Amino acid sequence: MKKKIAMIVVASQNVLTFRQNLIKKFISLNYDVSIISFDRDYENEIKKLNVNFYCIEDNNRSTNPFKTLHLKKKYYNYLKLINPDIVFTFMAKPNTFGVMAAKKAKVNKIFSMVEGLGDPFINQSFKWKLIRFSLCRLYKKAFKKVNGAFFLNEDDKNKFIDLKLVNKEKAHIINGIGVDLNKFSFKPVNKDSNSFVMIARMLKTKGVFEYCECAKIVKEKRPNSEFLYIGAEGTVKLEDIKEYIDGGYIKYIGTVNDVRPYVEESLALILPSYREGMPMAIMEAESIGRAIIANNTTGCKHTVVNNFNGYLVDNNNPIKMADYCIELLDNKDKAVEFGNNSRKHAEEFFDQNVINNKIIEFLNN
Repeated sequence: MKKKIAMIVVASQNVLTFRQNLIKKFISLNYDVSIISFDRDYENEIKKLNVNFYCIEDNNRSTNPFKTLHLKKKYYNYLKLINPDIVFTFMAKPNTFGVMAAKKAKVNKIFSMVEGLGDPFINQSFKWKLIRFSLCRLYKKAFKKVNGAFFLNEDDKNKFIDLKLVNKEKAHIINGIGVDLNKFSFKPVNKDSNSFVMIARMLKTKGVFEYCECAKIVKEKRPNSEFLYIGAEGTVKLEDIKEYIDGGYIKYIGTVNDVRPYVEESLALILPSYREGMPMAIMEAESIGRAIIANNTTGCKHTVVNNFNGYLVDNNNPIKMADYCIELLDNKDKAVEFGNNSRKHAEEFFDQNVINNKIIEFLNN
């Protein structure tokens, strides 16, 4: 008889972008897979994977308490209908309200993945401190009920243990969700390229302004350089970086279905993020074989070996970031060396097949 697994996510797009190979692995092992998402944007594509799809209309970034209060009940109703053997949750709301609903529905095994601590643990305003306090209380209550919690780096794992949000025996490290090494296949660096790329939602905490300032510094010294930005508007709007776009320092691409052509044409990927879980953009760029310039922060520093496959930069230091860009522009052999090392690093640490097998091993124990 098939085992049933319910995966609770926040965005249907993420199922296709990040979970598709894991789902295919579950199906190959005779699992009956159900997805519960906050939107229906990619419902038809998900169903084509031979997966059951359910939707709870919500917004992961919303903090509306009235909507949040009903979330646990909605999860519970779907879980009673699905009657899964295993529930696997991703991101904050599923990891808290989804877990509590799964326990109430008497699900045998419950696992969660913490893919980064995000704005509640980065921002220090009074509003975000209140949100962090509430979120910690929810995590502490929910993670008493999980069989296991996956973390993508040691810093996040230790933070949860130090705050007594999870029992250390339940906390496991995996190297992100991994990357499809075949899909993001190695492409040699084009030495004629003078292009850099940043791929991230437009959030202040992703380092949008630092990237723009870096681009301005470099373009004024190396006018033939090019800085692309790929990602949707978030807390930062296009209007906020208009001066950099109008000045020709940044070329805004918007959102794309496939980042590979842009990464393949670049010398390096840049990510000046304040904190990450294990950044997909970096893992994908490494798999393609590109140098990385990233902040020396949680998540980013776990993907880059300084002076081996890229450079780590202190927070809020666009000047140093620009220096490293100029170094790669002036020494393309260094960009080639770092790119080759990135591919080796991705093969050793970020192979999605290896990581998926590790996840399934935990779930089946």
